[in-house]
Amino acid sequence: MTRIVHYLIAASFVVLVMISSNSSSCQACIGPWCRRPRPCFEPTNDDYCTDDICQSVCDMNGFKTNRAYCKQPKKVHDDWLCCCPPPR
Repeated sequence: MTRIVHYLIAASFVVLVMISSNSSSCQACIGPWCRRPRPCFEPTNDDYCTDDICQSVCDMNGFKTNRAYCKQPKKVHDDWLCCCPPPR
């Protein structure tokens, strides 16, 4: 019985080594935290932020999107940002 267990352990180790040597160096990532952050820029008007302003900010920075939006700062004294997600 122990001999069978040793053979199974050895065989599974060999299989794991073969799989790891053939796999790519990239790591799989699942979930929303794996996506690249959306490009965000400061709006052209320091006083306020609107979706229309953000649309032009995205266009000026080379991001063609129809979903530009204002991102509220996490801290009160931080600036608003215009974010440019990819178009649908």
